[in-house]
Amino acid sequence: MVVNSLKSLNQLASFLRVQPGKITLNEDTLPTRVVNKTTVSGYVNIILQFTKEGNSELEGCNNLEKAEVRQWIEYALLYATQGEVNPSSSQLLKELNTILSSKTYLVSHKLTIADIFLYYVLQNTLENLTILEKEKYVHISRWFDNMQQNSSIRQSNKLVNFNTLYLASLAPARH
Repeated sequence: MVVNSLKSLNQLASFLRVQPGKITLNEDTLPTRVVNKTTVSGYVNIILQFTKEGNSELEGCNNLEKAEVRQWIEYALLYATQGEVNPSSSQLLKELNTILSSKTYLVSHKLTIADIFLYYVLQNTLENLTILEKEKYVHISRWFDNMQQNSSIRQSNKLVNFNTLYLASLAPARH
């Protein structure tokens, strides 16, 4: 969890074109970021500080959206960052798939920092799903594929293949 979360923080900083600074973990695995003698502690606080420093409008437009963005970041930290280690990752994917069945983005109808952070957190999980599993979680797959099409978000991450034509080559139809 910690390595994946720290990597996600660094990717967010890179996306927003802000200096990640020196990020260290204390004994409780709580990150602390130091930049220009300014100290910020906690994942959510660091992410929101990145957003402010990047002069980004990705935090939400009103108080409700800002609260939802914070909740999604916390959700990603509590559940999604443990998905690779925890056998309940299929439950997480089912839940996210249901939530994304009627949405393009997590909050409102536009991209937020929560979408971008969750994209980074889920990168390895989605990359390791089989084609059949990706089809099972069609809404997450659609959301993730939408996110990865933005090269500034994707950065150096591999493009995850969502091509369903692969299945046709494995099991050709017979007439």
